Amino acid sequence: MRTQRKIINLFDEKNIYSIKSVMSVNDEEDLNQFWDYLRNSNNTTHSLIHNFVIQFYNFALSYIETEESEFFEIILEENDTCFYFTLWNKKIALLFQEYLGKSSIESLYQQNRISIKLTKEKCKENLEILHQREKNREKNLIKSVTKPKKVKKIPAYTFIEQDDLEELINLNEDLQDFIYQMQKIGLNEDIFISIRSTFSLFCLTLRYYDAITPITTTITEFSHLMNANKDKFLELDSFELELIHGFINNIGTWLNTLFIQGGADINFMDHSIDADFQTILMLIKDEDIAENSNLDDIFDF
Repeated sequence: MRTQRKIINLFDEKNIYSIKSVMSVNDEEDLNQFWDYLRNSNNTTHSLIHNFVIQFYNFALSYIETEESEFFEIILEENDTCFYFTLWNKKIALLFQEYLGKSSIESLYQQNRISIKLTKEKCKENLEILHQREKNREKNLIKSVTKPKKVKKIPAYTFIEQDDLEELINLNEDLQDFIYQMQKIGLNEDIFISIRSTFSLFCLTLRYYDAITPITTTITEFSHLMNANKDKFLELDSFELELIHGFINNIGTWLNTLFIQGGADINFMDHSIDADFQTILMLIKDEDIAENSNLDDIFDF
């Protein structure tokens, strides 16, 4: 790391107060050091560009894995209103410009570098949206759990065969163990494969019972999402993994309440578990699958 006085970005901003040549990157270890630098930075505003950095990290890692070794430099600059992210190397700058495609992100390219302008206000709004989604998920869970407590005479449902119920209980215990492992070391490939396999078995057991079709559908869609997006799941940070934890915990609550403890209507957690899934789906998909087919939602700063 070295401090530079000359303004690097192409936006011709004169009021830069923070200029850092963050990292010269030649391999995956260098890229990880850049990631660690931002994650552990004393600059609290760096958290605002988290979503952008995730996307750049994925792009750069793919570049390093497929291209011949060729170093490039990342420069971060900052003023009161914006971040300026400059990528210095002709080849990777051109590739990143192509990667951005039709995104509404502000960028300038010149000779051997590309500069990205990220508005702090927009970054903050995006971060607040993510936090609000998590709050809404927790609120839905509270509503769905507290409401059934008023119904005290509903016994546990018995339409699931005992062997299948025991299988579901064992699978749920496995999922809880995977949560514990994720909290300790994050989501690595081995844990991902274990979770994916467990959800597949969960779906196979649930599919025979029409009375719980909404939950079966949601869990099956999540299983399909895992099958199709392994790399994207492995990119989730600790905050985003909490959404996976919440989803799995809700499934455990649903299973124990309906089929072991009793006291709730058959559909009491359909909405909460589906809301969990929809939030995870929005995190995993690079595009806004409901409205757009480009990167606007990710890079619209």
